[in-house]
Amino acid sequence: MDRFYSQFAYFHIQSVLPDSYGYGMLDSPTGLLGWIGAVYALASSGRDFTTHSSMDILREGIQEFGLDNICANATIFWCVKSAQASMRIYYEFWWNGISTSIKNLSIPTVPVAISNFPNEISHQTKFVSAGVFGNIVQYNYHAKGGHFCHIDNTEAVIGDLTSFIQKIE
Repeated sequence: MDRFYSQFAYFHIQSVLPDSYGYGMLDSPTGLLGWIGAVYALASSGRDFTTHSSMDILREGIQEFGLDNICANATIFWCVKSAQASMRIYYEFWWNGISTSIKNLSIPTVPVAISNFPNEISHQTKFVSAGVFGNIVQYNYHAKGGHFCHIDNTEAVIGDLTSFIQKIE
């Protein structure tokens, strides 16, 4: 829980004021770039905040993801104006409870693939997931990755998607 409180202030902001915060991201490309750079570095990081400063983690995250990758993602958010919408799910989870929100999103008969990454914000065990998603076709746990696994463990995400599609075809 210490990791959650020290690294995920953005989670709280997006949970409580997604619209106010989101308008700032829609209005300012500099604000959007700052948000993406900081959030990507902090939310995917497995670094220990007791031995690394926030600035060190931010610098390392930008180096790890690459400035081109961060700018490309910021461009996508900016062009489709989706920063605000991407924050809304945090609000729904905060105010409706994660389990209620997941149950409202689930369609038990649809095939489901679940990938877990060690630096994700929260994890659902296979047992708990089976109670929410009735048709789990694939369940994987990876050694590397976090909330933005598509960036920091692209190979695992592509592998999981490919394997899942082959299983349901």
